[in-house]
Amino acid sequence: MSKYTDMSNELLKLIGGKDNVASVTHCATRLRIRLHDEDNVPVEEIKKLPGVLGLQKNVGEIQVIIGPAVDDAYQEFMKLGGFETKAPKKTVPAQKRKKGFKAVLNTLFSAMTGCISPIVYAFVVMGMFKSISAIFGPSLLGLFTAESDVYVLLEGIGNAITYFLPFLLAYSASQKLGANTVISIAMAAIMLSPAMTGVVAAGEPFKVFGLFPMTLINYSSTFLPILLIVAVQAYAEKLLNKIIPNVLKTVFVPTLTVAIMTVLGLCVLGPIGQWLGDGLAAIVMLLSTHASWLEGALVAALYVFMVAFGLGGPVFLATFAVYTQTGSDGLYFPYMCIYSMALVGICIGYIVRSKSATEKQTGTVALTSQLLGSVSEPTIYGILFRNKTCLIVEVVASGIAGFYCGLTHTAVVGMTFSLPVVGSFLAFSGASTANMVNGAISLVAAFALALIGTLVFYKEENAA
Repeated sequence: MSKYTDMSNELLKLIGGKDNVASVTHCATRLRIRLHDEDNVPVEEIKKLPGVLGLQKNVGEIQVIIGPAVDDAYQEFMKLGGFETKAPKKTVPAQKRKKGFKAVLNTLFSAMTGCISPIVYAFVVMGMFKSISAIFGPSLLGLFTAESDVYVLLEGIGNAITYFLPFLLAYSASQKLGANTVISIAMAAIMLSPAMTGVVAAGEPFKVFGLFPMTLINYSSTFLPILLIVAVQAYAEKLLNKIIPNVLKTVFVPTLTVAIMTVLGLCVLGPIGQWLGDGLAAIVMLLSTHASWLEGALVAALYVFMVAFGLGGPVFLATFAVYTQTGSDGLYFPYMCIYSMALVGICIGYIVRSKSATEKQTGTVALTSQLLGSVSEPTIYGILFRNKTCLIVEVVASGIAGFYCGLTHTAVVGMTFSLPVVGSFLAFSGASTANMVNGAISLVAAFALALIGTLVFYKEENAA
C-alpha cells in the first residue's frame, strides 16, 4: 500500500467523490484536479491531510501541493478513483456550469497552459545549444569561429526550434483541444511553406484562392496564430463531422477543414494572433525602457507570492508570447532565476543556523528539491511561510537583485532556467557579454544576500 493511499482516499471524499472529478493532471509539485463543482471544497480540511503541503484554487481547478513525490500521489489517486479504466465525465451539468467573464478567462488560461507545457523541453534544448554556442563562440571565448561547422550546427539546432515553433504548438494544441493532430501540423506547414514565405517576401498583394486578401505575415517563430487556428479547427471538424455522411468523411472532412482553415488562418486568425503578440511586445518594451528598475524590484520581490498563490500562470503566458516575438525577455523570466537563487541561499542558511535535527532535515529536503528539480514549494511551505524572518530575507534579497537586473536592462535569452542553478546562469547567455555578466551578478547577489541574511537574522525559535 502506498504512503499516499490514505491521503488519496480522504482527498477523494472531501472533493465530492470521483463523479465530481472532470480531469486530473499533475506538474512538478502539484496534483491538479478540475472539478465539476468546486464551490464547496473544504480547503482547510484538505490542507491538514498527511502528505499535503498546501492547496490553491486557481484557473478553474484545485491544486493540491504535494512536493517532488507528486507522481506517486497522482498514481495512487488515479488508481483509487478508477480514472485509469473509467473516464471521468466530460460534461458539466447545466446548473453547475460556470458562466461569465471570469469563467471564460479561466478556460482560456487553462487551455493555453495545456498547449505550452508539453513543448517546454524543446525550449530547454534550444537554450542549452544556444548557450553553448554563445559561450564558446566568437562573441565570448572564441573557441569556435562563426564559420566553423560546430558553431553553425549549434546555432542551427537552436534556431530551428524557434523557427518551427508553430509545428510544435500545432501538435500540443491539437492534443489539448481535441483537433486532428495531422491536420493541425499540416496547417503549420502551410503557414511556413516556401510558397507562403515567398509571397510574404515578395511583398505583393495576394488573395487566398483568388478571393480573400491575405495579410502578409511571416509566421516563423510565432506563438498565438497557430493556437487560434487549432482552436477554431477543432470546432470546424466537429461541425463537418456532423453534416457530412459517413461514407464521405474520410475524404471531405480533412479536405474541407484545410480549405476553411487556410482562409481563416491566413486572412483572419493569423493576423489577429500576430497583432496581439506585437501589442504585448510593445508594452513589454515600453516598461523595460522607462521603468525596468522598478518593475524588476517589484516582480522579483513578490515572485514568491505569485508562486505560492498560483498567480504566475497568466503572466507566464503573456511573457512567453512576447519571448517568441522578440527572442528575449527582461520583464519576467530573469526574476524567476533570481527567485530560485535566493531560495538556494535561504535553504543553506537555514540548514546551518537550525539546531534541531527536524529543522535541519526540513532545510535539507527543501535544498535538495531546489537543486535537483527546481522545485520551490518545500522551501515556501516548509521554511518561508513558517518563519517570517526567512520570508522577509527572501523578499528583500530578491528585490535588491531584481532592482539591479532591471536597472541594467538584463534579459533572459535562453529558456534554460528550468535546469537547476546552472540553467539560471546559462539563461542570460546568447546576447551581449554585458548581459551575461549582469545576469550573473544579479544571481550571485540574490544568493549571497539571502544566505547572509538568513545566517544573521534567522533564529530557530521563531519558526511557527
